[in-house]
Amino acid sequence: MVTIKKASELTGVPEHTLRAWERRYSLLVLSRTASGYRIYDDEALARISAMHELVQAGWAPRAAAVEVAHRPLSDDARVDPHAELLAAAADLDASAVARVIEERFAHTGFETVVDRWLLPAMHRIGLEWAEGTVSVAAEHLVSNVVMRRLSAAYEAVGRGQSGRPVLIGAPPGVDHQIGLMAFAVAARRAGLPTIYLGAQVPLPAWREAATRSGAWVAVTTVPRSRDVARARRVVECLGEERLPVWVGGKYQHLVAEPPRRLGHNIATAAATLAAQAIGPEPADA
Repeated sequence: MVTIKKASELTGVPEHTLRAWERRYSLLVLSRTASGYRIYDDEALARISAMHELVQAGWAPRAAAVEVAHRPLSDDARVDPHAELLAAAADLDASAVARVIEERFAHTGFETVVDRWLLPAMHRIGLEWAEGTVSVAAEHLVSNVVMRRLSAAYEAVGRGQSGRPVLIGAPPGVDHQIGLMAFAVAARRAGLPTIYLGAQVPLPAWREAATRSGAWVAVTTVPRSRDVARARRVVECLGEERLPVWVGGKYQHLVAEPPRRLGHNIATAAATLAAQAIGPEPADA
């Protein structure tokens, strides 16, 4: 069960649109907390995502709602979509963790798996760890397997893209990089040349990369509230180099302007940045 804010992040549908869909169509029947807040289960999220896909493809919302309402639910909407991964993690079975993750990517597009299953799974594991039902070792195991899978996907796209690159890295002191690495893969798949700097990138390294790479934009992340000041220092540092910065991550909204926010949907973020890409410098520049 998740709140409307988290449902919006997971599906890419704005909160005001979710409220409108609930009000206008019979597609969603939601539970509410004792305080009256909407809560969304896996079935609701699956229906929202399916309707969103149809609307994005050009369907009228009412027609999309009728279509989705008559579709049978997938197995993932009827059962816990993360149960197998959590069980493999609890057993510290690295092979099983890798198999579960690989099976997901084998049957669905990269961005869809990341946005609708992988990042929610990592959030779920974090919650289970906080509650003591998943060990630190299990959380680290899954994170490492995921990073290896994402790194392989990043290399598989290749380096053939032309144009000025996008610098991608975490602020100094920030280790969390799964979302950042997933974005780097999606950006390459969207046709953007990228330079992935990794976790805990010191400010001097950001400056050097900005100067030597000819990048036209940088991307960083704010996965925790305490990382806001760290991300802000990256923005200020690169501002001196006249390099604009886009921010992602759960707490991106806390970083004041001028950086632009990528939002919480990997596919949309990569497409947005690709639409603004700057090509190679003129030969006589």
